[in-house]
This record gives sequence, structure tokens and C-alpha cells, in this order.
Amino acid sequence: MTTAQVEALMRNVIAHRRLPFTFQSVSATVNAWHIVVCDDTGAALSLAVPAGRPLDVRSAIEERLETAVEDAALL
Repeated sequence: MTTAQVEALMRNVIAHRRLPFTFQSVSATVNAWHIVVCDDTGAALSLAVPAGRPLDVRSAIEERLETAVEDAALL
């Protein structure tokens, strides 16, 4: 996958799930993608998502964003 594909995937997940995040950036590391989003308060959230097939990357993104939403609800 390219950074543009990961960005599109991230934006799609955020829109499809109606999550309170705004995409900021994505960069590739050796075996992962480093993604930064901001929540609705403007706080940055950094995610490390393992590289792999698009379906696996999407699942990892969904999992991490859903976990972030759940964690925020506990505060």
C-alpha cells in the first residue's frame, strides 16, 4: 500500500463509522504505518498500524479508533 491509499482508507473508516476524528498524517515505517489523527477537542492521537493487506490494515485502524473512542468515554 502507498501512503495515499492508507490515508484514503483512514478517511473512509472515520467517515463510515462516524468517528470523532480528523485525519492529520500518515508515514511508513519498516513494518507499520504511523498515523496521526485529532479528536473533536483537537488532541492528537498517534496510531501504529501493522503493514499488510488492505483488509488487515483497515481492521487494525478500526480496532484502534474504536478503542480510542471507548477509552475517551471512560474518562
